[in-house]
Amino acid sequence: MQRREFIAAISAMAAAGAAGVGEARGTDADEKLFTAGLSLPIGPAGRCDDARIGGPVVRWDEAIKQWRMWYYCRDTTFPAGLAPAFGSGSLATATSADGFKWTRVDGPLARGAIMVPSAVREDFDSMHLATGDVIRRGDEWLMVYHAGNYETPQGEGLDAEYRFSGYVLRVGLARSRDGVNWTRIRGKASGGAILEVPEGDVYAAFPNFVDTGQRLLLQYTTVDREARWYRTRMAASTDLVNWESLGDLAWEDDPLPFEGGGMITRDVVRNPLVGGPRWLMVYTAKDGRAEANARRSVAVAVSEDGLSWGRLYDQSVLSVGRHGAWDSAGTANPRLVVTPRDMRIYYYGWSDKSHLAHPTRGIGCAVAAGRDFSRFRRVRG
Repeated sequence: MQRREFIAAISAMAAAGAAGVGEARGTDADEKLFTAGLSLPIGPAGRCDDARIGGPVVRWDEAIKQWRMWYYCRDTTFPAGLAPAFGSGSLATATSADGFKWTRVDGPLARGAIMVPSAVREDFDSMHLATGDVIRRGDEWLMVYHAGNYETPQGEGLDAEYRFSGYVLRVGLARSRDGVNWTRIRGKASGGAILEVPEGDVYAAFPNFVDTGQRLLLQYTTVDREARWYRTRMAASTDLVNWESLGDLAWEDDPLPFEGGGMITRDVVRNPLVGGPRWLMVYTAKDGRAEANARRSVAVAVSEDGLSWGRLYDQSVLSVGRHGAWDSAGTANPRLVVTPRDMRIYYYGWSDKSHLAHPTRGIGCAVAAGRDFSRFRRVRG
């Protein structure tokens, strides 16, 4: 089936979907508005996630018969003026019976973390870490993450956003039997990373896996020094040690205004829509219009080979929340979970400056009944 015929067919499929998900309920209208979709807020005082939180990765953990979430976080003791503003620091985990109500699980490291920066200053991850992706391979979990040390980006034309320590991000690997206790897999690149920062770019970050069965495909984000354009680069490996560069992810379509600034993160799964291309991707689109203030939203694309992609819709499927909501300024870093009943997008969100009394960052969840990508609804944990 051709892609455009496939797109036309999904409207009929959506009509046959499962029953819709109910609206979040609350006794206070303002609080209900603010928390719609907020699945996991920042943690209690003294914990590794009591300042910022984001980057959710959600998988079913068969060993404990529950959903498990891994996420990055930052505590209130993290020094100001270091590392990216999105809140990377250490990594933490939580579990859930239904994927909506989450319980934090204390890891073995400082403040309940499951991974913390390396104690070796020269390592690529000695200042802060952030989640990338987690998959099950054989009898263990495999994680790809991105991190930074005390190196500062250099070069002419560098955008002011990147002129401080911690922004030279690189990609690394770790493995775990239980999802809580992790061991780094040291790579061949600088400081134990698996990939170098491409020449002319600020960082290599926000990685995700595509497991084709024959090899492991890695997608990751780079940005030029002037912060003009975010692009997705790709590499592949069969042994987790040697990585072959595959160049840039290719687009069949010209960018629309809501994605005019490029793609920042993405998550790829086998396409759950019958009759379509083999792969489906949810991605963070950066709006290229000045009046949009670099707004992030979530969109969907499809591909047969995982290398060349085309949009499934000419609009985002999850945009910012309403004014007054916890995610009114941005929705990003999406992860798609497909169940027999529904589809769920877990994402990182943040509010605008008018709501300083509330946590300004959190992890959200939006659900679509059946296989209807056009009707995601925020639900509260």
